[in-house]
Amino acid sequence: MAKILIVDDEESVRRVLSIQIRRMGHHSVEAVNGADAWTKILAEPFDTVITDLKMPEMDGLELLQRIRNQKPHIPVIMITAHGTIDTAVEAMKRGAFDYVTKPFNQDEFLKTLDRAIRSAESIAKEFQRSRSFLRQEEKIIGSTDEMERVYSLIEQVSNSDSNVLITGEAGTGKEVVARLLHDKSERRSLPLVRAYLSACPVEEQGNQLFGTEEKPGWISLAEKGTLYIDEVGALSLEMQARLFDALAAADRMPCRVVASTDFNLLEKIDRGAFRKDLFYSLNVVPMYIPPLRERTQDIEPLVDHFLKIFSKKFSKTVSRIDDDALFQLVQYPWPGNIRELENCIEYSVNVAESPVISRENLPPHLFGSPLAPRKNWEDSAHDVLRLKIEALEKETILEALQSSQGDLLRASQKLGVPPSLLEEKVKSLKIQAVR
Repeated sequence: MAKILIVDDEESVRRVLSIQIRRMGHHSVEAVNGADAWTKILAEPFDTVITDLKMPEMDGLELLQRIRNQKPHIPVIMITAHGTIDTAVEAMKRGAFDYVTKPFNQDEFLKTLDRAIRSAESIAKEFQRSRSFLRQEEKIIGSTDEMERVYSLIEQVSNSDSNVLITGEAGTGKEVVARLLHDKSERRSLPLVRAYLSACPVEEQGNQLFGTEEKPGWISLAEKGTLYIDEVGALSLEMQARLFDALAAADRMPCRVVASTDFNLLEKIDRGAFRKDLFYSLNVVPMYIPPLRERTQDIEPLVDHFLKIFSKKFSKTVSRIDDDALFQLVQYPWPGNIRELENCIEYSVNVAESPVISRENLPPHLFGSPLAPRKNWEDSAHDVLRLKIEALEKETILEALQSSQGDLLRASQKLGVPPSLLEEKVKSLKIQAVR
């Protein structure tokens, strides 16, 4: 059950919307204007805000701006009369999730609210990653060569108009990279429109992406700015064809396109589930975000960062993690990536009774099961050493492959090892193909 805040100075409007929300099985809270709403937002969490545009004391645009600045994980739906649709469109360019018009079309309202509620989780996760993946003075936290390459590529292509395809597992921070590409470009003052396809029913994809006669789509809203397509692999084949046609006709794509996916699109192409022409149109600038298990050197600075966040949030004085606990974190495979690490540190800060996180403060699942025997210090140290050696091997092999333009034979000659051994290492270390 979601909690929805309704903001309107007309009691009749609030009453009608509250009835609809309760019928959907959700809980509603009412506010009479923007100032009243902001007080409530600071006092309690909400999953979605529905607000009128014109109200006394604080109007909808000012409320939207405050939410975007301080509570960016909350989707905001604007209410507008037909005469103020242009203002509502401008609000969407400033970050509103969508708008509905008065008098209300019940089906349209329910569909819009349902999309907002379903996207709230994705938006909240993006906010967590934005906060935690991590920028120090506008730079992604991460000392590995892989992350340095990601940041370097962001710097090189941020002002380009070329399409970007960001790939990587869930939780690695793909959306944060997309936001950095926008924020570091000359488009930073122009719209960054997020197209959350995972929250959009297949039959609605066309209307949301390309718009209708009554309402502009994501592409139009991103005019001169950036369109971020979250999980482009979720597009239907019909919409893939339309998107490819729009990308192929320069005058039909008024914005830069940055897309991301958790899927292996090449496998989807082999299965006929994704268009090859669209893949190559999007993959002009490929960016791969490695999973946390492939960059274990970044775990310690990430942990330090999260400790600061959650110590402040919970008013505690936890300031560091001991070596034994850090060893356990380094040897864990992190299927949930940075998001899972963040959740683990939040748990640890909650249960810690001293300024130092120990193994006893880590979540039980990091040890296999709550009843699984914990590894001793020597075993942990051995695992850490193995991971460090693997990281060095991978770095050395990557350098040899890159200097050999991906030629395995030439790379093996440079390394002084048989080609068969190098091929085996490439497979076991899961090294991406280099061209």
